[in-house]
Amino acid sequence: MVTFEASVEVNQPVDRVFSFATNFENNSRWLSGHLESRLTSCGTMGMGATFRSVSTFLSQRIEAEGIITEYEPNRKCSYKIVSGPVQGENSLMFEPIESGTRVTNFGSARLGFFGWMKSLVVSKARKQLINDLKTLKKVLETGV
Repeated sequence: MVTFEASVEVNQPVDRVFSFATNFENNSRWLSGHLESRLTSCGTMGMGATFRSVSTFLSQRIEAEGIITEYEPNRKCSYKIVSGPVQGENSLMFEPIESGTRVTNFGSARLGFFGWMKSLVVSKARKQLINDLKTLKKVLETGV
């Protein structure tokens, strides 16, 4: 099991940051290697909603399905990946601060297929997590 955590401060109000970061249609704008995400359950984003995502990592195509396990508007969105080569849990926490919003991404994963090269995967995933949060900040602050 691998764990990870990183934070970034975004100079935007918490409602704007939460709305953007939890809308799957925006994932390819700030998550590196992300190709597509979509809700697979009827209705809107919220606890119990299911989704499917496609991304690449270390030149491998990764298809995954998951379920939203916690959803508190403007505070927290957590999900569990239930199928695919890498399974685990992830949470995005949103905290109002004086300059805007602190976003913290933390979670854990079982590497499955990637387990045989754990040290490389962990190093690459941690760098990617930090870069993704920096990209989230840039997109929300500059619109780029």
